[in-house]
Amino acid sequence: MPTVMIMTKKFAEVSRDPITTLEQAGFTVVEKDYDRVQPSQEEEVCRAIQGADAIIVTAMFPATRKVIGSSDRLRMIAIRSAGFEGADLKAATDHGVVVTCNPGANAESVADMAIGLMLSVSKQIAKKDREMRKGLYPRGGGSEDLFRKTVGIIGLGNIGKRVAKRLQGFEAEVIASDIVEYPDFQKQYNISYYSKEELLQKADFVTLHVPLDNSTRGMIDEGRLRLMKKTAFLINTARGPIVDEKALYKALREGWIAGAGLDVFETEPPVFRDHILLENVVSTPHSAGLSNHATYAMAMETVHKVITFFQGKLPENVLNPEVLKKLELKG
Repeated sequence: MPTVMIMTKKFAEVSRDPITTLEQAGFTVVEKDYDRVQPSQEEEVCRAIQGADAIIVTAMFPATRKVIGSSDRLRMIAIRSAGFEGADLKAATDHGVVVTCNPGANAESVADMAIGLMLSVSKQIAKKDREMRKGLYPRGGGSEDLFRKTVGIIGLGNIGKRVAKRLQGFEAEVIASDIVEYPDFQKQYNISYYSKEELLQKADFVTLHVPLDNSTRGMIDEGRLRLMKKTAFLINTARGPIVDEKALYKALREGWIAGAGLDVFETEPPVFRDHILLENVVSTPHSAGLSNHATYAMAMETVHKVITFFQGKLPENVLNPEVLKKLELKG
């Protein structure tokens, strides 16, 4: 009977259905709380996963070569979200471990949050709410509209497309930058492609929807922030290290840009906090993709992948397809 270790306390916080589904399929389920685990805790993680045939983890769980190699029994790492930066895919392949993720499972939730952050920071919703709670009645102007503005989407994938669709209701001009082209989608929603530099210069709102890798780490640096309009807003619901936070703080303090909406940070919880304490910043705790619906959908999709794999079938969204050559799975 395979044992599945769930390494995140968040997995079944909305419903116990995912746990019940695994148990009814014949799995032994062990729940652990490693949501705050750090790479420096490799030894502890190695001990924790002993006895697991599969582990269910978050995107940033340190599934390093040492961790993967510490167990001869481990056969699957199922990441509940779309991101997978914590997993060493080559090490997993070398050890015959399948790694899966769930692209799109929480895309609607993240897209909603991106729009919400645009409105919250540009309309000064959070700022005015804070003032109201102090007994003030700040009816003065100073806010900006999203209506008919130019919105630049960097990364027109699962989430970027959904943001673009939502922006149609605001009659916004949507422009994008991506290494992949989507000609049918671009034509349907009248989206022009630009280089990152051109997009940053043109957009009233810039929203980031790219994965974190070597090509995107530190992508929004001081030089690129200086390209943005003084009236523009930066929205980040992707990954914190895509933006140089100290450069962003300087940009916000010195008025290179009008404001920022941030759901993600270089270190989580944030260590450098100066920028998120500014009045022209709205921040949330990496919760864009964790609506009740999204949390449930991610959990159930993860469970179905685990069940499929241990039935000897090929699950969807395998991140290291090279490992399949070592395994005998039915299509």
